[in-house]
Amino acid sequence: MRIGVNFDGFVPTGEAIALAKDSVAAGAGSLWVAEHLGYREAIATCMAFAFAVPGEAALVPTAVSPYVSHAVPTAMALATLDEVASGRAAIAVGTGNPMFLKEAGQAMVKPVAAVREFVAALRALWTGEPVHTEGEFVRLAGARLAVVPKTPIPVYVAAIGPDMLRLAGRVGDGVVLSAGLSIASVRQSIAHCTEAAAGAGRDPDAIRRAGYIFFAASPDGRAARDIVRERLAFVMRNKFLAENIKSSGIPIDHEAVIAAIARRDIAGAAALVSDEAVDAFGIAGTPDHCMQRLADFVAAGLDEPVLGLLGTADDCALGLDVIRRFAAETR
Repeated sequence: MRIGVNFDGFVPTGEAIALAKDSVAAGAGSLWVAEHLGYREAIATCMAFAFAVPGEAALVPTAVSPYVSHAVPTAMALATLDEVASGRAAIAVGTGNPMFLKEAGQAMVKPVAAVREFVAALRALWTGEPVHTEGEFVRLAGARLAVVPKTPIPVYVAAIGPDMLRLAGRVGDGVVLSAGLSIASVRQSIAHCTEAAAGAGRDPDAIRRAGYIFFAASPDGRAARDIVRERLAFVMRNKFLAENIKSSGIPIDHEAVIAAIARRDIAGAAALVSDEAVDAFGIAGTPDHCMQRLADFVAAGLDEPVLGLLGTADDCALGLDVIRRFAAETR
């Protein structure tokens, strides 16, 4: 079990580096950098971490999308990251957010096939041998890398729906679940993944089970809820979270949240997310409450909770204390 910390690309890279250093010092074993289109680029940020953050924490750009990234330069970038930080490079591959893809002129077509072909192409390219493939989404005519990773680069599949979760079980070194999932949805998602792995003749226990969690620790539980509320509204712009919301039984006007985020009305979207939803879909409260909620997510099956530390510098310091305590208890 290891704890990850997630960076969303919303703050200046220098601030992210400072928090990454503090996170690793507190016991974080992986640093995940989100690839939100229009914000800071994930692989470049991981390279900055490789030079600036001491230690052995894994560096994971996520979720790199086959709809906006080509397999060859992506494989090159990860091989370069491995050269700089041997044994630390990893990648999470996923479709990306439908709203941002549309803004970039892309459509989400046959997502399972697109991710499957992209993962296979990356692994083939990392062998250094010429790669020939004529897929629907990836076409290579003898492409090869001159720089071959010294160690295998783990590939996580970022998944929400059952079909993508099953793909993660069949081809992924790990799965990473979306932020904003309830405990029940985490448990069910992992079940889809592990059942598919077993059906493919793989050892389900060999697949890492990561999951993003929006996280705020504060002496005032109410203040922590308000911090997490905005980020939950932002992630709920993803239409694929509809079943997670519905199954929770918590009344949320999901379409209204999506519409507000499309207008960049973050405050309006956040107003639609109740306290009950914050408690169900994130971790927000006092440090002791956060410790218990983190244990709940681990008990649901996560062996790599990936925390998005939110709030003021003082709030983040409390969050780092939670990481330090939890890492010490789970060693």
